Amino acid sequence: MRDLNRALSIVPIMVGLIVLVVVIALVWQVFGGGSGRTRPGPTITRSTQASLGAVWKTEPEQLRPDMIQPEFIGDADGTFDDHRVIDAGATWVVLTGTRNDTDIWVHGLDAATGQERWRHPLDSGLCAADLLDGRLLCASAVDHDQATGLGTRWHLALLDVASGKEIRGTDCTGWLTFLHVRDNRVLLAEQRLPAPHAVLTGLDAELKQTWQLDLINQPQHAGLFSDNRIYNRKLPIPEGPAFDRPRIRHVGKGLTAVWIGQTTVFVDLAKGVLVGMPRCSRLVDDGKRLWCNQGDLATSYSYTMTELVHTELNTRLAFPGRDPRAGDVTPPVFLREDGRAMRVDPDTGKTVGQLVNTRNGSAFGLVTSPRTSFVNDLTLVWDSSVVFAVRAETGDEVWQQPTTGFFDDPYEWRGRILVASSTLLLLDPATGETVKSYRQLLGFDTVPLGDVLVGAGPDVVARLVDP
Repeated sequence: MRDLNRALSIVPIMVGLIVLVVVIALVWQVFGGGSGRTRPGPTITRSTQASLGAVWKTEPEQLRPDMIQPEFIGDADGTFDDHRVIDAGATWVVLTGTRNDTDIWVHGLDAATGQERWRHPLDSGLCAADLLDGRLLCASAVDHDQATGLGTRWHLALLDVASGKEIRGTDCTGWLTFLHVRDNRVLLAEQRLPAPHAVLTGLDAELKQTWQLDLINQPQHAGLFSDNRIYNRKLPIPEGPAFDRPRIRHVGKGLTAVWIGQTTVFVDLAKGVLVGMPRCSRLVDDGKRLWCNQGDLATSYSYTMTELVHTELNTRLAFPGRDPRAGDVTPPVFLREDGRAMRVDPDTGKTVGQLVNTRNGSAFGLVTSPRTSFVNDLTLVWDSSVVFAVRAETGDEVWQQPTTGFFDDPYEWRGRILVASSTLLLLDPATGETVKSYRQLLGFDTVPLGDVLVGAGPDVVARLVDP
């Protein structure tokens, strides 16, 4: 009887074990352990690739506990160039706000620790990416258009970067969209309503207006605008024309080039002179002349806007990437319709042969063109499968390497080429071989800021460990 009782006491344990085995078997089947028509589970890659890590990081919630789901604002100055973090030496400057770029504040962070030093509310806020006489220039709207909510009167404030204290300020009237500082001068850009209507205004270091250019009657004025609504800052602009991806470049003879959409405005900021305003996209300054795409071909200009030569039909400039720390003078790269990179005689515009054998690709049903950038005295040209390093002036190929995964914008980094994406690569500029690779998951963008690396996105700003 005792043996029977012992046997009966074991039954629940055996049943439990059987149930556990069945559950494990079913889980194994569901997540890919068995054969047959099972539901596929996730593939787990056990990578030994090191994570780059951060010296410090901060999230927008830490700076804006008053707000639900705050974000770091994309382009602080209002242009289409990447300026999520402004380098002000020992202070880094960021903007926070809602997902719709409203309720904006400006913050000064200690560059060494990430701790907040100061903050100010900045309605519809804009801050120049470069300092004005060592100080930060910011603009906040003080009056708004009742119909749209766009700022129509602004307070310009020159802030001490260490304390955030206002050193100098002034008010101005206008439909301000972006601002820019160069050589202790200020450029303000408006897109007035009703659109299209572009106006540029110049200020001196004392924030006093020195000139204004109303561009509405210029022949290529309409090319500054597009109905495609592509811009980084979410402005309450009514449906219809708006500035099309404004970018700023500094080119020969001290000119500032305001490249917006299909038109580029060349201005002498010191004199307030409009030097030229041709149909001009994908602007390149090769150090001797300017190159612009114009429809199905490219055209070169002198720095006084004299038209020089045209390329052959269907030979156009590739998008001119560059390491902005090295300036805006780069060799041009030209592409045929199928994506082949070609060599062009700059004095005649004639095609003289193939540069490298790149090809167009596709993504989401759209044609993607090869990309180019200039770094470490090399021109890099890449498509979806190969990256080439060449001397664009001579056509000499230095090396080629397969593009393993996503190849993003390259930068110079302490004698290496840094390719910054979710996988951060350090390449040997002599061979293109990968010297080191890291995972980098802090922010959408990885960019050099001075001599350090920053990971930045809507949800984080991080000072990264040096690779």
